[in-house]
Amino acid sequence: MIKKILLKSLALISICLLLFIGCEKDFNSVFSPHVNEIQISSVRTINLVVFNSSDPTIAFSIKFLSINGLEKVSINIYSPFNDKINDQSIYLLDNGNVTNNGDSVSGDLTYSNKYLLNNNLDNGTYNVEYKVLLSSGSEKIIASQNFTFDNGKSNLPSVISNLIQQDTVQRDVQFTFSVMVNDPDGFQDISNVYYELFMPNGTKVVNSQGISKFPMFDDGNLSSNGDVSAGDGRFTVFLTFPNTVLTGSWRFDFTAQDKAGHLSNVIAHNVEVK
Repeated sequence: MIKKILLKSLALISICLLLFIGCEKDFNSVFSPHVNEIQISSVRTINLVVFNSSDPTIAFSIKFLSINGLEKVSINIYSPFNDKINDQSIYLLDNGNVTNNGDSVSGDLTYSNKYLLNNNLDNGTYNVEYKVLLSSGSEKIIASQNFTFDNGKSNLPSVISNLIQQDTVQRDVQFTFSVMVNDPDGFQDISNVYYELFMPNGTKVVNSQGISKFPMFDDGNLSSNGDVSAGDGRFTVFLTFPNTVLTGSWRFDFTAQDKAGHLSNVIAHNVEVK
């Protein structure tokens, strides 16, 4: 009964000194919610961090339900290219020093610390690994989380152009379409390219998994998605309208997103389905 009550206590509201959108919730990925007598409750999730030169720090926290056998808690931060950006492990502390470590209350089983960012870091999605050192001397990664970093520089959105798509298609017949995507900050800054689809009555299509933004690919996998050459900037996919769909004019909206979260221009094209 006590365990059930404790497991319900997952809410922690916190404010980071950087501009970010997020709140505490369950792990992005849980590797080991129970390690020996250590029980993990939650991590503070940060979705977006925008660099602020007046206070270039970001705070991380992990909350435990029990810490028997725990010696140390640390994190490592990995760039969008999977390079570790911290020179040495960042140790999280439960010392109540909110100024230096971002920890609000000493002894509440919430371990926190800050990390100093800089605007030379790449824009994109960063991965944080949480690790514990046990009294036995063993170490274990227990959780991970992702956040998007915007370095505040003049990052420009991607640009979509040169749509290749038929004006008319038949039901039950596969067709291929593609767009060209360029990014002023380099091809590596393109995060994803997708299309949204609208039925003749204007209803947006959402699949059974709740997905409404359907990905396009530049991976050279001709058999899987119709793309001919990987990395050439042309993103491709194929589609077949089943014979059960409505006939009429279907609208495709094409968009690209860069690693800073900026959206491109939108190309809209209507396809007559017969």
